[in-house]
Amino acid sequence: MPLSDIEWDSGARADSGSVVGTTPVGEYDDEKRLLVAFLSENADNAYGKTEVIRGVDFGNDARPEKIRDVLTEIRDQLADVARDIVASGMLIDDIHGALDERAAEGAVATKDIETSDGTTTHYRLETDEDKE
Repeated sequence: MPLSDIEWDSGARADSGSVVGTTPVGEYDDEKRLLVAFLSENADNAYGKTEVIRGVDFGNDARPEKIRDVLTEIRDQLADVARDIVASGMLIDDIHGALDERAAEGAVATKDIETSDGTTTHYRLETDEDKE
């Protein structure tokens, strides 16, 4: 689940069950541009790597039931499913690399966040506040 600004600033996930919304983005020919577009459209949120991948790959807020709905809608088109699975696998590697590159360039901010499952790294578009 994406983090809010308050959770990002505090460095810990809130105990509340509130859900932060995610805005989908269109298609891009470059993973770095796709990543920046996704984080720009969702500048008030921070995401773990898995959430970024689901957000850019499925174009929704990455709730498991939504992903299941997407996959169920195309069950009759097995060739398309196989192609999408391969594309998703390639996208995962590309997004991992793009996140690391953008973070190294200073375009994406990273922060370790305390959750009930331990510490996880979250990403969001770099802001002036993050540079301080």
